[in-house]
Amino acid sequence: MPQPEEHYLQKEISVKHQLGKDPVRDVSDFIERVNGYVQERGKPDQFCVYRGEPECYPTPCRPNLFRRGVLAENRFFEKNLFDAMRQNKLTGEKRYLDNAIDAQHGEFPSRLLDVSYNCLVALYFAVTPYYHTEENSLDREDGMVFLFFLDEIFSPSARNTNDNYRAIIDRKPAWCQEPLFQKNIKFIDHTKLNPRIIAQQGAFMLFQGDEAEELPKRMFCGIRIPKEAKPKLRSQLKNLFGIHTGTIYPEISNLVRELTHKSRQLNTQAFTCENELYYALAQLERELDFYLDYLSAQDAGLFLPPAIRSCINGRLGTMENRMASLMFKLTVEVDMCMSILADCTQLDEEYLRRKRSESVERAKRTNGQIHFAQIARHVEDD
Repeated sequence: MPQPEEHYLQKEISVKHQLGKDPVRDVSDFIERVNGYVQERGKPDQFCVYRGEPECYPTPCRPNLFRRGVLAENRFFEKNLFDAMRQNKLTGEKRYLDNAIDAQHGEFPSRLLDVSYNCLVALYFAVTPYYHTEENSLDREDGMVFLFFLDEIFSPSARNTNDNYRAIIDRKPAWCQEPLFQKNIKFIDHTKLNPRIIAQQGAFMLFQGDEAEELPKRMFCGIRIPKEAKPKLRSQLKNLFGIHTGTIYPEISNLVRELTHKSRQLNTQAFTCENELYYALAQLERELDFYLDYLSAQDAGLFLPPAIRSCINGRLGTMENRMASLMFKLTVEVDMCMSILADCTQLDEEYLRRKRSESVERAKRTNGQIHFAQIARHVEDD
């Protein structure tokens, strides 16, 4: 198994070569690094969300349900948990997905993975452990912030999303348990179900299977947060942005534009076997396209913006044409000089071989910097 540093560097694909390896020292460095990744990796029709982890785990971005291994003991653990929560008034919701969100933020095991629309909220979680412990208790460990580039959004209030989650919990219909469908990972949009989600500008990644599938490398990359920078980053988040334990309560505004934009890209297809198959095949197609582009580019310029690639290719093409024209003219002139000289002189083969040998030795010695005056002086000295 690779060491944590190697593990995360592998996730950065080729972008690491373009953005540099300088460590994040403050919030300004972090924002610049995030913006670089968004510009290089993101697409206009994608959404970007973030997740922070205070340590470099060997298996990052895993819902706690899979870390605790409870499904191995009882396949219907989640259904039993939600029934117990309802019985004890720990959730007032009737839908399993809403129960799962309450469970997630009530510290119960859940197959949902927390993410945030705010990269600074993710940075907070990367430099601050869970609030039950001292905020500096993990300052001896590097943290990580992950960026996720997502193509589709599922609404937590939509029927297809809730049908999907109920099928996972009830374990029916039978086709839903097929390995192909269990590999599907879906992005569940923000909901204002409880104050903690609002505070964190949170959303979720839904892992459908009984085991946590590794996220496709095309979907995310990571930024290492050095342990030495954690105290300074915590201070800046608190003093400059008001982000600290107990005070992450973002102001609700501009929802009309945001919801209008999201509504155009919400997946509203019915939860059926055919649509799940289409979704799985579409993910496989995107994964294949990603690796084919990566291999064809051979890690060179894959993530350069189209405008920059076009400019570079244009400049190189112009220079290539100009050099080819100059070389052709030079070849013609040299051929003329050699033809005229051959017509006017009678030179034997031994003389020509000796002169060629002298010319090769002189070109090597001067690295090609030869002038006619130097040759003339050399002949006079002889």
